[in-house]
This record gives sequence, C-alpha cells and structure tokens, in this order.
Amino acid sequence: WRLPSPSSSAVVSLTLRRRKPLTQPSFIIQLNRLSGERVTYQQLNMPKKLISVDPKKLPWEQETPLHNRWHPDIPPVASVVEGEAFRVECVDWTGGQIKNDDCSDDVKNVDLSQVHYLSGPIEVEGAKAGDLLKVEFLNLGPLDGDEWGFTGTFAKENGGGFLTDHFPCATKACWDIEGIYCTSRHIPGVKFAGLIHPGLIGTAPSHELLKIWNDRESALVAEEGTENEKTLCGCLHTRPLACVPEPKGAMLGKLGHYIAKSGKCEKFDSVASEAARTVPGRENGGNCDIKNLSRGCTVYFPVFVDGAMLSMGDMHMSQGDGEVSFCGAIEMSGWLDLKCTVIKGGMKILPAIGPSPLNVNPIFEIGPMEPRYSEWLVFEGISVDEQGKQHYLDATIAYKMAVLNCIHYLSQFGYSKEQVYLLLSCCPCEGRISGIVDVPNAVCTLAVPLKIFDRDVTPPKDMEHFAKGIYTVKKDCCISVEGGAVPLDPRLGK
Repeated sequence: WRLPSPSSSAVVSLTLRRRKPLTQPSFIIQLNRLSGERVTYQQLNMPKKLISVDPKKLPWEQETPLHNRWHPDIPPVASVVEGEAFRVECVDWTGGQIKNDDCSDDVKNVDLSQVHYLSGPIEVEGAKAGDLLKVEFLNLGPLDGDEWGFTGTFAKENGGGFLTDHFPCATKACWDIEGIYCTSRHIPGVKFAGLIHPGLIGTAPSHELLKIWNDRESALVAEEGTENEKTLCGCLHTRPLACVPEPKGAMLGKLGHYIAKSGKCEKFDSVASEAARTVPGRENGGNCDIKNLSRGCTVYFPVFVDGAMLSMGDMHMSQGDGEVSFCGAIEMSGWLDLKCTVIKGGMKILPAIGPSPLNVNPIFEIGPMEPRYSEWLVFEGISVDEQGKQHYLDATIAYKMAVLNCIHYLSQFGYSKEQVYLLLSCCPCEGRISGIVDVPNAVCTLAVPLKIFDRDVTPPKDMEHFAKGIYTVKKDCCISVEGGAVPLDPRLGK
C-alpha cells in the first residue's frame, strides 16, 4: 500500500487482523495526512460487558440483580464460556450508603446487614463440582464518573474493628482518585499509588459446604460470654464472633430483596434463613481482602457447584495489609476485566487440610503490576499486650502492637492518631509475620513507604528542634461523637 501525498485529502484506514484465534487485540489504524498524521486506534475485541451497574441507583434497583449472601440456590445472572474476556461492574460494598462529604455519621449508622453487595453469580459453562476455576485478572479500574473512595472506622457499638478499644468513634476519610494516584482532603500531605483489586471474589458453596460453615460459625458464636470463649476476646474489643445467617438485609439476586420478598415468598425465606454472610474469607475465596489480586494475577478457585457461580465486589483502590480499620481500604465502585478457564478435576490439586475434602483454599499467582516503593520505615510488635501481659506466640497481638507503635510514632509528625489509623488501613503498607517459633513471642512487622508523605518522618537528628520543625495538618478526618449509633439505611424507608 502507499500513503497519499501530504496535499491529498484522502484518509487511509488499515485493519490489522490475524487468521489464528486472537490472543492480542486487533486495531483499526486511521492516518490523516492533512491533520498532521493524526493516528486514532479503535480496539475491536474489547472485553464483553457482562454486568453493568449504575452507582446512582439503589442496589435493589440495578438492571442486573445483585446479591449479598452465599448460597448454592442463588441463580446465575449471566454466563461465560472458557477463554472469553468479559467485564463486570460493581457498586461499592455498602451499596452507596457512604457519601463523599465531611461527616462520618453515615459510617457510624451504616446498616451492615446489607453487606457486601456482589455482582454475579456468573455461570462458567462446562465447570463442574470438583473442577478448578482459573480466573485471570486482565484489568481493573474505578467506574467512569465515580472516581472517589472512602476509608472509615466503625463505631464501637456498630461493627467495631481491630483497634476499637483504642478508637471507639466512627471516622471517615474521602479520597480523590486521579489515574493511579489518590489523595484525601481529610489526610493532607499524603499521596500514593494504588493497587486496584476486589476485596471479595469467590465461587458459590455447595449445600454440604454451606452447612459446614454455618455449623462451625454458630458454635463459635455460642461460646461468646462463656468460659469457652477464646482468650483473644479479652485483648480485642469483642464484636460478634461470627456473622451467622440473617434474613434481614438479604439480597438474593433473581430471588429478590428482603423488603419485597421476606414473608411473601417461600423460596426466598428458605434461602435467606441459611445463606451465609459474606463477611469472612472461606474455602470458596470470598472476602479475603488480598491487595495483590490486581492486574496480571491469576487465582485458582475450587468449584463446589456446577457452573462455579463466580461472584465479586468490594472494589478497593488501595489497601494496607490487614485492612486494620475494618472499613479500611479505599472503598469504591469499579470494574474488572476477567477471563476464566476450567481445569477438569483440578480441585484435587488443592490440599484438603481438615476433616472434609471440601476444606480447601484457593491459590493465586501475583501479577507484575505493583507500586514501586523502595524506602520503608518498619515497626515491630511482639505478643505482649498494652497491659504488659505475655501471650504465647500470638500473631494477632503482635500485629496489633506493631500497628499501635506505628500510629503513636507517626502522630508525632503533625497527624492525629485517627488519621494515621485510617492511613495504615488503606496505603500500600506491608505486614509480615516475621517470627512464629521463638517462644513465647511471635513477632510481626508493619512497613510504611516513606515516599507517600510530604515530610520526613524518619527519626530526627536533633530532638530539641524536632517539635519546631513539624507542622500540624490543617484538616482532620471526620470523627463522630462516641455512642448512640443506630444502624439505619434511610433509603429503605421505615
């Protein structure tokens, strides 16, 4: 082919295609000599948009029904074939209960019976119980026009969190998302690159696995307040030890929403009474809050029911290891581009460490795309609590102490303790179990990247002049008055 002369008004369009099945996108290239050889690209095989959401609509008014419980009888809302690239959009995990404003009372009074709102289930054609579902993460991002997120801590009497005994009040920080970076008017002087990921993604449980979940978690809840209660409950503020099935707040996809269906539909009532809450991670994956599940990663999920019934949500712009404030990543609406492959009979490769062959867990490959920070300030914690009590190789206590050490240290550099607590939950900090064998102390570490701050937070050379050189940020995070939380979503009516 030959380009026309620069004086020509002709436009040449080239279509590049491959005869073999496409593994890379094909393009249309348009060359216009009159406009200075302007080149535009149109991608021909963009991932198919499988599920769309509108964050301006209520969760139960979405065109494709969402769900917020795990149960094998929740019908699929879409299906895909192996090797097909598809896009799934997700609302934020609360379904729009939290607003982009300067008041944290929406976090204080959030209705947690509704969470998490998930997109799916998606049936993967050909998948059978006992298979392994390979899910490749092609791309992820915030929804267009909704590029913001929030981080919060729940009130002590409504949700609580990892450090509720130190921070009983609800708090909130809102974040602006610009490309890969995020900043907050509620935590000034901080900017960092995020690693977008779904906090929650998993396959549906079988009836047998669902019963295992409900039996073991109900037994744990029954211990609360008795002599059999776990010793850790005396060192962390005791929230519900597990979230057992609760019909109130249930959204069951095509089976409907509890406001419209509860007490009026026998099938809905049956499923809602035993459907598992989405709060913890379990054998199916679920709410594991692993920040590395981002672009380029691959997850291998066990398949417990035919079709696999893949669901996802709880999109995060960024998260610190542990998500310590509980409402604690940069929570947002977003989308994922995925591709699924079925490994026939592959579930047997997953070790079953437990009394049932269903006691398996997903495995994953980390992708190559992560923020590149090379300088860190690392805080250590051991399994001796704030009262000086010795615990035996307790990694939870050790991590709690590492987080507290970091909060108290960084609060000397112009931030409030509440701001630092929120920051550690959502910035790309790295948590580690550094020692778990040297009795009696487990050792955990928390590494914070130094370059996210607009000031030097390393130990100063001159302590006498230290305070004079530190300025306090002009705006704090949103903090609610302690006590009086009333879980209520006014959008549901009375």
